[in-house]
Amino acid sequence: MDPERTAGASPRRLDLDWLRIGAFGLLILFHVAMFYVPWEWEVKSPRPVPLLLLLVEWSAPWRLLLLFLIGGAALGFALHRSPARSLLARRSLHLLAPLLFAVLVVVPPQAYFRAIEQFDYHGGYLAFWRRYLSFDESFCKPGDCMFVPNWNHMWFIAYLWLYTAILAGLLMVWPALLASLKAQAGPRLDGWRLLVVPAVFLSLVRIALAHFFPETHRLFDDWYLHAVFVSGFVFGFLFLAEPRIMRQAVALRWLALAIGVVCYVTRTAYTWHYHQGQPIPFELKLVMAFVYGFDQWTWVVAALGFAHRHLATRDGKWRRYLTEAVFPFYILHQTAIVIFAHELARLRLPLALEGAAIVVLTGLSCAAGFELVRRVRWLRPVFGLKPLAAAPLPVSVPVSPAAIAGLGTPGPGSG
Repeated sequence: MDPERTAGASPRRLDLDWLRIGAFGLLILFHVAMFYVPWEWEVKSPRPVPLLLLLVEWSAPWRLLLLFLIGGAALGFALHRSPARSLLARRSLHLLAPLLFAVLVVVPPQAYFRAIEQFDYHGGYLAFWRRYLSFDESFCKPGDCMFVPNWNHMWFIAYLWLYTAILAGLLMVWPALLASLKAQAGPRLDGWRLLVVPAVFLSLVRIALAHFFPETHRLFDDWYLHAVFVSGFVFGFLFLAEPRIMRQAVALRWLALAIGVVCYVTRTAYTWHYHQGQPIPFELKLVMAFVYGFDQWTWVVAALGFAHRHLATRDGKWRRYLTEAVFPFYILHQTAIVIFAHELARLRLPLALEGAAIVVLTGLSCAAGFELVRRVRWLRPVFGLKPLAAAPLPVSVPVSPAAIAGLGTPGPGSG
């Protein structure tokens, strides 16, 4: 999750750092909004706000696709420094240790509050945690069951590791494959094709798979999302290091933004019109699949273009701080939202104040968690941070017999 090139090849890609920070910031707002919209989630507000679907629907198609592109680019940059085998070992530790820790420690409070709200659970947290760790299958109601343990929002890390392992494995057994794919696909992305070809591909994937394999985040039956995210991951690996592709993204950024806005407005009007389950003509479904595909891709191109144009050289302490903080923030944020949302809902505050309080408290708790984690050696690896550098050993300085006898030259502050 660290988009940087080799130290000797080229400077760090600051634009990708900023995009990753921004996308994870949007994710926090997205999950706060999920508390209020009619979609299923861990906990739900007793006072839903359907208009927040406009915010949720805006970033839902492209935000995670963008993050998988950046994840693929990070893998490509890292391969300049390490062979695939050793890189896979390091990435496995970097991703799987936080995943396991989160499933066992960070995620259970989310499942606990879901059990209270949706499955009428009345026990204490420690009793629930024991049941959670024992694969208890009794959290059920008609038509719905909660399976524990589960990874909830950490599915992203599991998928990122899986795609990393697949790509690294391909590089180990068939190193020429991806280079050949890059040579074949690169010329087909020149100019306007950078906007159209991936968008049409995503549209066709949606037509072929989305109806039969709706998103589940359960790994083994999530074939539509796998097709989308693997494609984005491979695209990032192959092309986000290419200056030609980035120059084209910069040139197309305004057009991509305009198309993205039109597609988003069209899709929102369509969703709003048919939200009560009215029958939808088949031809209209096909048209809207292409609208969705272009909505999904043009926002990604716009984000890449604007970031490369305006943020590629913008560095500072906030970029450095947030680049390190973003993984711990991601691990902690949804648990914080669930806890604060559940507790604040009981106070019946004005909705605007309640929502703002959830956002602020989530941000502060994630920042506090990060400040703790970065200072505790054993917590760093399970939150995706590099180990602290060992303190240097004292350097032995030869001392002359005269100095020992107090006859040496006086140093600063002597006498």
